[in-house]
Amino acid sequence: MKARKIDKEFFLRDAEFVARELLGKIIVRKINGKEFRARIVETEAYFGSEDPASRAVQNGDLRRTMLMDAGTILVYGIHNNWLVNFVTNKTGMAEAVLIRALEPMNFEGNTKGPGLLTKSLKIKKDLHKKSVCEGDKIWVEDDGMNLDVCEDFRIGIRNDLPKKLRFYIKDNGWVSRR
Repeated sequence: MKARKIDKEFFLRDAEFVARELLGKIIVRKINGKEFRARIVETEAYFGSEDPASRAVQNGDLRRTMLMDAGTILVYGIHNNWLVNFVTNKTGMAEAVLIRALEPMNFEGNTKGPGLLTKSLKIKKDLHKKSVCEGDKIWVEDDGMNLDVCEDFRIGIRNDLPKKLRFYIKDNGWVSRR
């Protein structure tokens, strides 16, 4: 199957569903005319103020960004690293999916973690609030790959929801943690 760019409709669903469905999709990052491709191998779903680990718990820019249109890119810093998320569901729902790990397809780099993958793909704050569906610097493609999905609790969350919201591709060597 020829890869096709994912549109806004894909992201107009529950964060848990989108997090699972993003596995196997390809992030394309265009830098100086060159396209860097990497398969999404690990994600986490985050929800609104009912989710203690969500960026929507506190007021401010990150909450406002999570309330924006599906497909909006949310970039924020933590532990001196940028992390990239995609807003999901209807405007005003405050849901997003964190991209935790990627498998490089046409470049070499350490992408086994959310801060490492943003460094490898030069994802910085300049992409914050842009659309992953409409931009020409970063987008997601679907090449039809089906994979075995595992689920677990989110990583590094002390006060987590009682539901497994971390998803990763079974037996993939690029997953950040087993």
